[in-house]
Amino acid sequence: MTVTNVPYVNDNLGSPAASDTTLGVERLQPLFHLLNGDLCYANIAEDRVRTWWDFWENNSRSARNRPWMPAAGNHENELGNGPIGYQAYQTYFSVPETAGQSDLTRGLWYAFTVGSVRVISLANDDVTYQDGGNSYVRGYSEGAQKAWLEKELAAARSDHDVDWIVVCMHQVAISTVDKFNGADLGIREEWVPLFDKYGVDLVVCGHEHHYERSHPIRGQEANVTLTPVATATATDVIDTTKGTVHMVIGGGGTSVPSNALFFDPPQCRVITSVGAPDPVTGKRLPVYVKEQALWSAVRNAAHSYGFAAFAVDPGSKPGGPTTITVTYYDVVGTDGQLAPFETFTLRRLRRD
Repeated sequence: MTVTNVPYVNDNLGSPAASDTTLGVERLQPLFHLLNGDLCYANIAEDRVRTWWDFWENNSRSARNRPWMPAAGNHENELGNGPIGYQAYQTYFSVPETAGQSDLTRGLWYAFTVGSVRVISLANDDVTYQDGGNSYVRGYSEGAQKAWLEKELAAARSDHDVDWIVVCMHQVAISTVDKFNGADLGIREEWVPLFDKYGVDLVVCGHEHHYERSHPIRGQEANVTLTPVATATATDVIDTTKGTVHMVIGGGGTSVPSNALFFDPPQCRVITSVGAPDPVTGKRLPVYVKEQALWSAVRNAAHSYGFAAFAVDPGSKPGGPTTITVTYYDVVGTDGQLAPFETFTLRRLRRD
Protein backbone atom coordinates (compact mmCIF):
# COMPACT_ATOMS: atom_id res chain seq x y z
CA MET A 1 0.00 0.00 0.00
CA THR A 2 0.99 3.64 -0.25
CA VAL A 3 1.68 5.47 2.99
CA THR A 4 1.31 9.22 3.00
CA ASN A 5 3.49 11.44 5.21
CA VAL A 6 6.00 8.62 5.79
CA PRO A 7 7.81 9.21 9.09
CA TYR A 8 11.58 9.54 9.00
CA VAL A 9 13.41 6.31 9.74
CA ASN A 10 17.15 6.38 10.36
CA ASP A 11 18.95 4.84 7.38
CA ASN A 12 22.12 3.60 9.10
CA LEU A 13 22.86 0.12 10.48
CA GLY A 14 21.55 0.72 13.99
CA SER A 15 19.13 -1.41 15.98
CA PRO A 16 17.10 -1.03 19.18
CA ALA A 17 20.05 -2.66 20.99
CA ALA A 18 21.99 0.59 20.53
CA SER A 19 19.53 2.28 22.86
CA ASP A 20 19.61 -0.59 25.34
CA THR A 21 23.41 -0.60 25.39
CA THR A 22 23.63 3.09 26.27
CA LEU A 23 21.31 2.53 29.21
CA GLY A 24 23.36 -0.52 30.21
CA VAL A 25 26.47 1.64 30.41
CA GLU A 26 24.61 4.06 32.66
CA ARG A 27 23.52 1.25 34.96
CA LEU A 28 27.20 0.72 35.80
CA GLN A 29 28.07 4.44 35.99
CA PRO A 30 31.72 4.11 34.91
CA LEU A 31 34.26 6.87 35.34
CA PHE A 32 34.56 7.09 31.56
CA HIS A 33 33.57 5.06 28.50
CA LEU A 34 35.74 3.98 25.57
CA LEU A 35 33.99 4.00 22.21
CA ASN A 36 35.92 1.89 19.72
CA GLY A 37 34.89 3.19 16.32
CA ASP A 38 32.11 2.89 13.70
CA LEU A 39 30.01 5.20 15.81
CA CYS A 40 26.89 5.68 13.68
CA TYR A 41 27.65 4.70 10.05
CA ALA A 42 26.98 8.20 8.79
CA ASN A 43 29.15 7.56 5.75
CA ILE A 44 26.61 5.08 4.34
CA ALA A 45 23.54 7.12 5.31
CA GLU A 46 21.58 9.31 2.94
CA ASP A 47 21.23 11.97 5.64
CA ARG A 48 24.59 12.11 7.38
CA VAL A 49 23.79 15.02 9.66
CA ARG A 50 20.55 13.42 10.84
CA THR A 51 22.39 10.16 11.50
CA TRP A 52 24.97 11.92 13.68
CA TRP A 53 22.09 13.74 15.39
CA ASP A 54 20.41 10.43 16.23
CA PHE A 55 23.73 9.10 17.56
CA TRP A 56 24.09 12.05 19.93
CA GLU A 57 20.45 11.95 20.98
CA ASN A 58 20.91 8.34 22.03
CA ASN A 59 24.34 8.47 23.63
CA SER A 60 23.98 11.83 25.37
CA ARG A 61 21.86 10.01 27.93
CA SER A 62 25.22 8.69 29.15
CA ALA A 63 27.78 11.11 27.67
CA ARG A 64 26.20 14.03 29.57
CA ASN A 65 27.28 12.30 32.79
CA ARG A 66 30.74 10.95 31.90
CA PRO A 67 33.27 11.27 29.07
CA TRP A 68 32.74 9.06 26.04
CA MET A 69 36.25 8.78 24.57
CA PRO A 70 36.26 7.70 20.90
CA ALA A 71 38.52 5.98 18.40
CA ALA A 72 37.99 6.62 14.69
CA GLY A 73 36.68 3.69 12.65
CA ASN A 74 36.41 3.15 8.92
CA HIS A 75 32.79 4.34 8.91
CA GLU A 76 33.88 7.74 10.22
CA ASN A 77 35.53 8.16 6.79
CA GLU A 78 32.94 10.26 4.91
CA LEU A 79 33.85 11.10 1.32
CA GLY A 80 33.97 14.87 0.84
CA ASN A 81 33.93 15.65 4.55
CA GLY A 82 37.43 17.10 4.76
CA PRO A 83 40.55 16.05 2.82
CA ILE A 84 40.55 12.45 4.14
CA GLY A 85 36.91 12.22 5.23
CA TYR A 86 37.13 12.58 9.02
CA GLN A 87 36.09 16.20 9.45
CA ALA A 88 32.72 15.40 11.03
CA TYR A 89 34.41 13.14 13.59
CA GLN A 90 37.11 15.75 14.22
CA THR A 91 34.49 18.46 14.70
CA TYR A 92 32.09 16.60 16.96
CA PHE A 93 34.64 15.32 19.49
CA SER A 94 36.90 17.27 21.82
CA VAL A 95 39.84 15.05 22.76
CA PRO A 96 43.19 15.73 24.47
CA GLU A 97 45.57 17.73 22.30
CA THR A 98 48.44 15.83 20.71
CA ALA A 99 51.72 17.46 19.71
CA GLY A 100 52.82 17.19 16.11
CA GLN A 101 49.42 16.73 14.49
CA SER A 102 48.47 18.76 11.42
CA ASP A 103 45.07 20.14 10.46
CA LEU A 104 44.66 16.93 8.47
CA THR A 105 45.22 14.60 11.44
CA ARG A 106 44.02 16.73 14.35
CA GLY A 107 42.31 14.61 17.02
CA LEU A 108 42.66 11.29 15.21
CA TRP A 109 45.04 9.85 17.81
CA TYR A 110 45.56 10.92 21.40
CA ALA A 111 46.28 9.64 24.92
CA PHE A 112 45.25 10.36 28.50
CA THR A 113 45.98 9.02 31.98
CA VAL A 114 43.46 8.01 34.63
CA GLY A 115 45.03 6.89 37.90
CA SER A 116 47.66 4.29 37.01
CA VAL A 117 46.22 3.62 33.52
CA ARG A 118 47.50 5.20 30.32
CA VAL A 119 44.91 5.00 27.53
CA ILE A 120 46.05 5.40 23.91
CA SER A 121 43.50 5.88 21.14
CA LEU A 122 44.63 5.07 17.59
CA ALA A 123 43.20 5.62 14.10
CA ASN A 124 43.79 2.33 12.25
CA ASP A 125 42.81 3.34 8.72
CA ASP A 126 46.31 4.80 8.55
CA VAL A 127 47.84 1.30 8.52
CA THR A 128 45.13 -1.21 7.54
CA TYR A 129 44.97 -2.80 4.10
CA GLN A 130 41.17 -3.13 4.06
CA ASP A 131 39.30 -0.58 1.95
CA GLY A 132 36.50 -0.01 4.45
CA GLY A 133 35.62 3.68 4.27
CA ASN A 134 34.34 6.03 1.61
CA SER A 135 37.88 6.54 0.32
CA TYR A 136 41.15 4.63 0.59
CA VAL A 137 43.41 6.60 2.91
CA ARG A 138 46.03 4.06 4.00
CA GLY A 139 49.27 5.87 4.83
CA TYR A 140 47.72 9.31 5.23
CA SER A 141 49.91 10.26 8.22
CA GLU A 142 53.10 9.31 6.34
CA GLY A 143 54.41 7.52 9.43
CA ALA A 144 53.66 10.32 11.89
CA GLN A 145 51.13 8.30 13.89
CA LYS A 146 53.49 5.32 14.25
CA ALA A 147 56.35 7.56 15.37
CA TRP A 148 54.07 9.22 17.93
CA LEU A 149 52.83 5.83 19.12
CA GLU A 150 56.33 4.50 19.78
CA LYS A 151 57.31 7.67 21.62
CA GLU A 152 54.10 7.51 23.65
CA LEU A 153 54.59 3.84 24.55
CA ALA A 154 58.20 4.39 25.55
CA ALA A 155 57.23 7.32 27.79
CA ALA A 156 54.42 5.35 29.43
CA ARG A 157 56.64 2.36 30.17
CA SER A 158 59.35 4.58 31.69
CA ASP A 159 56.82 6.38 33.93
CA HIS A 160 56.68 4.58 37.29
CA ASP A 161 53.30 6.15 38.01
CA VAL A 162 51.81 4.23 35.05
CA ASP A 163 51.15 0.53 35.62
CA TRP A 164 48.75 -0.24 32.78
CA ILE A 165 48.83 0.60 29.07
CA VAL A 166 45.49 0.17 27.29
CA VAL A 167 45.11 0.76 23.55
CA CYS A 168 41.69 1.56 22.08
CA MET A 169 41.35 1.22 18.31
CA HIS A 170 38.83 0.05 15.73
CA GLN A 171 40.13 -2.60 13.30
CA VAL A 172 41.45 -5.84 14.70
CA ALA A 173 44.56 -8.00 14.81
CA ILE A 174 42.49 -11.05 15.82
CA SER A 175 39.08 -12.42 14.80
CA THR A 176 37.68 -15.92 14.38
CA VAL A 177 34.53 -15.28 12.35
CA ASP A 178 33.98 -16.23 8.72
CA LYS A 179 32.51 -14.05 5.96
CA PHE A 180 33.04 -10.79 7.82
CA ASN A 181 35.89 -8.25 7.91
CA GLY A 182 38.65 -10.44 9.34
CA ALA A 183 41.95 -9.45 10.91
CA ASP A 184 44.25 -7.02 9.12
CA LEU A 185 47.92 -7.72 8.38
CA GLY A 186 48.63 -3.98 8.39
CA ILE A 187 47.97 -3.85 12.14
CA ARG A 188 50.16 -6.90 12.73
CA GLU A 189 52.95 -5.31 10.70
CA GLU A 190 52.79 -1.78 12.12
CA TRP A 191 51.26 -1.82 15.62
CA VAL A 192 51.65 -5.32 17.13
CA PRO A 193 55.49 -5.29 17.23
CA LEU A 194 55.30 -2.02 19.18
CA PHE A 195 52.72 -3.52 21.56
CA ASP A 196 55.16 -6.38 22.14
CA LYS A 197 58.24 -4.17 22.53
CA TYR A 198 56.68 -1.93 25.17
CA GLY A 199 54.51 -4.46 26.94
CA VAL A 200 51.01 -3.16 26.17
CA ASP A 201 48.62 -4.88 28.57
CA LEU A 202 45.29 -4.67 26.78
CA VAL A 203 43.96 -3.79 23.32
CA VAL A 204 40.22 -3.16 22.90
CA CYS A 205 38.76 -3.08 19.37
CA GLY A 206 35.49 -3.08 17.45
CA HIS A 207 35.01 -3.66 13.69
CA GLU A 208 33.81 -7.27 14.07
CA HIS A 209 30.27 -7.32 15.47
CA HIS A 210 30.68 -9.83 18.29
CA TYR A 211 32.68 -10.46 21.46
CA GLU A 212 35.85 -12.49 21.75
CA ARG A 213 39.28 -12.26 23.38
CA SER A 214 42.72 -13.71 22.88
CA HIS A 215 45.16 -15.40 25.15
CA PRO A 216 48.10 -13.11 26.01
CA ILE A 217 50.15 -12.85 22.83
CA ARG A 218 53.74 -11.86 22.23
CA GLY A 219 55.80 -12.43 19.13
CA GLN A 220 54.73 -13.57 15.67
CA GLU A 221 55.27 -16.65 13.53
CA ALA A 222 57.44 -16.21 10.46
CA ASN A 223 54.60 -16.77 8.01
CA VAL A 224 52.61 -14.69 5.56
CA THR A 225 49.99 -13.67 8.15
CA LEU A 226 52.45 -13.02 11.03
CA THR A 227 50.33 -15.23 13.26
CA PRO A 228 50.41 -14.03 16.90
CA VAL A 229 51.98 -16.43 19.41
CA ALA A 230 50.05 -17.23 22.60
CA THR A 231 52.28 -17.20 25.68
CA ALA A 232 49.81 -18.75 28.16
CA THR A 233 46.49 -20.57 28.10
CA ALA A 234 44.84 -19.74 31.44
CA THR A 235 41.62 -17.81 30.90
CA ASP A 236 40.80 -16.70 34.46
CA VAL A 237 43.91 -14.89 35.74
CA ILE A 238 46.33 -13.48 33.14
CA ASP A 239 49.80 -12.06 33.71
CA THR A 240 50.04 -9.27 31.15
CA THR A 241 53.80 -8.98 31.53
CA LYS A 242 53.83 -12.20 29.47
CA GLY A 243 51.73 -10.82 26.61
CA THR A 244 48.99 -8.50 25.41
CA VAL A 245 45.32 -9.48 25.64
CA HIS A 246 43.25 -8.41 22.61
CA MET A 247 39.50 -7.97 23.05
CA VAL A 248 37.00 -7.60 20.20
CA ILE A 249 34.03 -5.69 21.65
CA GLY A 250 31.78 -5.03 18.68
CA GLY A 251 28.29 -5.55 20.08
CA GLY A 252 27.29 -1.94 20.54
CA GLY A 253 24.04 -2.13 18.61
CA THR A 254 24.52 -2.78 14.90
CA SER A 255 21.74 -4.61 13.08
CA VAL A 256 24.35 -6.83 11.39
CA PRO A 257 25.98 -8.96 14.14
CA SER A 258 28.68 -11.56 13.44
CA ASN A 259 28.45 -13.84 16.48
CA ALA A 260 26.80 -16.61 14.42
CA LEU A 261 29.79 -16.82 12.05
CA PHE A 262 32.52 -18.29 14.27
CA PHE A 263 34.86 -20.86 12.74
CA ASP A 264 34.81 -24.20 14.56
CA PRO A 265 37.57 -24.97 15.41
CA PRO A 266 38.87 -21.39 15.60
CA GLN A 267 40.48 -19.99 12.48
CA CYS A 268 41.25 -16.49 11.33
CA ARG A 269 40.89 -14.86 7.93
CA VAL A 270 43.66 -12.27 7.59
CA ILE A 271 43.59 -9.51 4.98
CA THR A 272 47.12 -9.61 3.57
CA SER A 273 46.65 -7.16 0.69
CA VAL A 274 44.04 -5.60 -1.59
CA GLY A 275 43.55 -5.73 -5.33
CA ALA A 276 43.10 -2.94 -7.83
CA PRO A 277 39.96 -0.78 -7.48
CA ASP A 278 36.83 -2.44 -8.86
CA PRO A 279 35.69 -0.44 -11.94
CA VAL A 280 32.07 -0.51 -10.75
CA THR A 281 32.31 0.03 -6.99
CA GLY A 282 35.73 1.67 -6.80
CA LYS A 283 36.57 -0.61 -3.86
CA ARG A 284 39.81 -2.56 -3.53
CA LEU A 285 38.84 -6.16 -2.88
CA PRO A 286 40.66 -7.82 0.04
CA VAL A 287 42.96 -10.81 -0.37
CA TYR A 288 42.50 -13.29 2.50
CA VAL A 289 44.81 -15.95 3.92
CA LYS A 290 43.54 -18.30 6.63
CA GLU A 291 45.45 -19.33 9.75
CA GLN A 292 44.79 -21.59 12.72
CA ALA A 293 43.84 -19.44 15.70
CA LEU A 294 45.69 -21.06 18.60
CA TRP A 295 45.66 -17.61 20.23
CA SER A 296 41.85 -17.70 20.58
CA ALA A 297 40.70 -17.85 24.22
CA VAL A 298 36.99 -17.03 24.68
CA ARG A 299 34.12 -16.33 22.24
CA ASN A 300 30.47 -15.45 22.74
CA ALA A 301 28.28 -17.13 20.13
CA ALA A 302 25.04 -16.93 22.10
CA HIS A 303 24.46 -13.16 22.26
CA SER A 304 25.00 -10.38 19.74
CA TYR A 305 25.09 -7.31 21.97
CA GLY A 306 27.10 -6.27 25.00
CA PHE A 307 30.08 -4.38 26.37
CA ALA A 308 32.93 -4.82 28.86
CA ALA A 309 33.52 -3.13 32.22
CA PHE A 310 36.96 -2.73 33.77
CA ALA A 311 37.54 -2.34 37.51
CA VAL A 312 41.10 -1.24 38.35
CA ASP A 313 42.58 -2.12 41.74
CA PRO A 314 45.80 -0.10 42.00
CA GLY A 315 47.09 -2.22 44.87
CA SER A 316 48.30 -1.05 48.25
CA LYS A 317 52.07 -1.62 48.33
CA PRO A 318 54.89 -0.21 46.18
CA GLY A 319 55.97 -2.93 43.80
CA GLY A 320 53.04 -5.09 44.85
CA PRO A 321 50.29 -6.55 42.67
CA THR A 322 47.74 -4.49 40.78
CA THR A 323 44.78 -5.93 38.88
CA ILE A 324 42.07 -5.12 36.38
CA THR A 325 38.92 -7.19 36.79
CA VAL A 326 37.12 -7.44 33.44
CA THR A 327 33.44 -8.36 33.15
CA TYR A 328 31.75 -8.71 29.79
CA TYR A 329 28.01 -8.10 29.98
CA ASP A 330 25.39 -9.27 27.52
CA VAL A 331 22.67 -6.66 26.96
CA VAL A 332 19.59 -8.81 27.39
CA GLY A 333 16.63 -6.45 27.56
CA THR A 334 15.19 -2.99 27.31
CA ASP A 335 16.33 -0.26 29.69
CA GLY A 336 19.83 -1.71 29.65
CA GLN A 337 19.17 -5.00 31.42
CA LEU A 338 22.48 -6.87 31.76
CA ALA A 339 23.66 -10.44 32.32
CA PRO A 340 27.36 -11.23 32.94
CA PHE A 341 28.85 -13.48 30.26
CA GLU A 342 32.32 -13.85 31.79
CA THR A 343 34.73 -12.33 34.29
CA PHE A 344 38.52 -12.57 34.26
CA THR A 345 41.46 -10.78 35.86
CA LEU A 346 44.52 -9.07 34.40
CA ARG A 347 47.45 -8.96 36.78
CA ARG A 348 50.90 -7.37 36.96
CA LEU A 349 53.23 -5.82 39.55
CA ARG A 350 53.14 -2.11 40.23
CA ARG A 351 55.85 -0.06 38.52
CA ASP A 352 56.86 1.85 41.66
